[in-house]
Parts: sequence; C-alpha cells; structure tokens
Amino acid sequence: MKNIRKKIQLSFVLIMATALSIWVYRLSGHAGWPGSWASLEQQVVLDWNQHALVCDRYAEGYNGPIAARTYAYLGLAAYETALPGLNGYVSLASRYPDLYLPAWPSTPAELHIPSALNACYATLFDKYFLTAPPHVQEASHELKQKWEKALAGDASAQNIQASLKFGREVALAVYQWSAKDSLGHQAFFHNFERAYVPPDRTGAWVPSASFPMPALLPYWGRVRTFGVNPQNYPAKPLPEYSEKPGSSYYIQALEAYTVSSPLSFENQWIAEFWSDDHHGLTFSPAGRWISIANQVVKKEQPPLGKLMETYLRLGLALHESFVVCWYNKYYYNLERPETFIKKVFNPLWEPLSHTPPFPAYPSGHATCAATASVVLTQLYGELYEMTDNSHKGRTEFKGDPRHFVSFKEMAYENAFSRIPLGAHLRMDCEEGVRLGLLLGSELAKLDLQTNRFTAN
Repeated sequence: MKNIRKKIQLSFVLIMATALSIWVYRLSGHAGWPGSWASLEQQVVLDWNQHALVCDRYAEGYNGPIAARTYAYLGLAAYETALPGLNGYVSLASRYPDLYLPAWPSTPAELHIPSALNACYATLFDKYFLTAPPHVQEASHELKQKWEKALAGDASAQNIQASLKFGREVALAVYQWSAKDSLGHQAFFHNFERAYVPPDRTGAWVPSASFPMPALLPYWGRVRTFGVNPQNYPAKPLPEYSEKPGSSYYIQALEAYTVSSPLSFENQWIAEFWSDDHHGLTFSPAGRWISIANQVVKKEQPPLGKLMETYLRLGLALHESFVVCWYNKYYYNLERPETFIKKVFNPLWEPLSHTPPFPAYPSGHATCAATASVVLTQLYGELYEMTDNSHKGRTEFKGDPRHFVSFKEMAYENAFSRIPLGAHLRMDCEEGVRLGLLLGSELAKLDLQTNRFTAN
C-alpha cells in the first residue's frame, strides 16, 4: 500500500483484520498439538509466545516499550517456573531482593513442568493484557483450557494440581514484584503525557502537525530495569543543530527526503516490512523479535533449558534496550525528519507512515533490534540463515518474507528501514545500533549457571 496511515484510519479494515486474525489463529495456531514437537514443555512455551503476538497486536496501549517490559516479565516468570526441570541453571531471584518466589515442591522431580508453565503463562496473560479486546482474551482462556485438557493424563492428578499451583504462584510473585515499579506498572493505561512540555529551542521535538499526539512515555527512561543503569549508556552528543546546506542535519534530512521521493520498490518493501508500530495492524517492534525467536525455536527445537534461556534473555534485552533508548530520547529531544523537511525542503512532504509522537534520537527500532540480535547470535550462532515470515500473507502492506544470513544483518536492515519510512535520520539509526550492540554485549555476560556477570 502507498500510505499505512490511511489504511489504519479505516476502522472497518481493522475490524475485519481482527476477526480474520483470530479465526486463522484458532484454526491453525495449534494445529497438530500435542505431540507435534519434541516435548510438551516446548509446545506449551511456543504456543503461548505465538499467542503473545496476537495480544501485543490488539491490546490497547501496547507499543515498543510497554510490550518489551511485558516480554521481560513473562520470560523471567516462565524461566523460574521451569527451573526445577532445568539442569545446571540457577534462579535469578537473588539479583532482586524484593522478588519473593515460592519454594519448590518438596519433590521437584515430580513437578509436571508443562502444566506449571501453562498455569504461569495463563495467569500473567490475564494480568498484562488487561486491555486486549474480548475475543483475544477469550482466545487466551481457550489456549489455557486446551492445554489443561491435553496434559490431564500426562501425570498423576496430584502432581498436576501441585504443578498448577506452583506455576500460578511463581506468576503472581513476579507480577507483584513488577507492580512495585510504579512508572512501568499498567502504563498501557496512560501512554501519553499531556503535561509534558518539550524544550523550547530550535531543533527540539514537537508533535507532528499531521499526527498531533502528546509525548509518548516521556519518563520511561526511569522505569525499573533488571540491572542496567541507563546513565551508563549515554548516546553520543549531537552535532550543533543547523539548517544550513552542508550541515550534517541538512545532508541527512536531504537523504531521507530524496530516498522517499519517490520510494523505490525495494525501499518501500524494507520500510513497511519492519514498520511494526501500528496498533491493530502489526505487533510492536519488541514483538517482532519475539516473532523471529518463535520461528527460530520452531525450526531448531532446542532443549528446554535453551528454550527458556532464549525467551528470558530476549525479554530482558528488549526491555533494557527500550529503557536505555527512551532515557536518551528525552535527554536530547531531537525533532523528527518530518519537521526539518517541511521547514527546509518541502512543506507538503509527508512520510510513508505517521511520525511517532516522541523524539527521534536515537532510534528505538535500531536500539531494540541490535540488542536482540546480539542475544540471538549468542544462542544460535554468528551466521544463522533464515527467512523472516513475520508478515507472510499480509496484503495491507509489503510484508513478503525476506531472507537474511545473520541476526545482525536483520538488525542493520531494521535500523535502515526507518530512513525510507521517513521516521529517522541516519544518525538516529546508527546511534541506536551502536547502543544496542554495546548493551547486548554487556547483557550476554550474564551466566545463567552462576547468576554472575563474567568476561566474554
């Protein structure tokens, strides 16, 4: 399509898309289970992480930072729930003094891990996706019930009941701990801060005239992290702002302007392929990397320990990257390309998609993608070829699958995609990648066998 914004504004399209998505999900999302994969635990984990993308897409108030936070707590709770069945892995609870997890059952070997995981996910989906529409919440309950029925004869009734109780207790403990983070807790109810006043200076971010929303999550840089201090990851200082020909701002804005006028087929494909920030149409930018991970684990069928490690590490990385990015965004408060281009080049110019309602520097997509790519590279290898089918079959935009030879190649293309989309200058994207790679490398040092950071 030529303009995503115009598509989104047609409410009946979203209604039809919602109905079709849920219909397809129910028909095909669980086809072949149980018994279609190496273990029941693996099937439960993948099923819930696939369903998370549906919730992410349709839950009101979900965007990159909020979705990333949810994936982090889901990953932690699921990891701690499965831990009695993971040889060589240790709990992360000691890193967080006010996280009080339940004791393991007296005979952990008899814990029915798939039942515990199903109970854990179901409990947290009810908590974190409160704003999902009724049919999506219904799908969550159906998923829980289907797995309860499928698993009923896989262990004794006593073991299953104890496992369900353990899974729910871990989930509630993690949720109660997450609720202590006042800035992040249930932020999906209050995304926009009308009282926030951007700096009054030339070159500072202002809401787009064509999409005049208040600032999105201006204080997200102070949300509780899982150990990262955003102040230790400062973005590089911006060059002095200038609209003069030959200045870095002028050159980079000219690039964004000319690349989009007109867009080549390839650049439009790249721009729309990675533009995962349209509520009801796509899942969030954080969800995109869960989608990629889902495809990887479905293909690789890793053992349970590595599977839980994948979603734990990825969830933590996504959350930390958005907190670090948002800390820098509202520190520098740089205007979007749309503002510069309309002032300097063409007052009638419009980006391919609406301009996001928050500052530009650094790019959230780029930071998130780079951090996630380091995590997946650490787990699945430097040269991992895959075709990303995240938007396969979509017709509202150019979502045709694209092939990549590594996760980092995916991250670089994700970052670049924001330029032809009209959302970012090159320096926003490059700095996001730099920060993400740095952050990812630091997070990779966490050793889940010792619960300590070690030198790589």
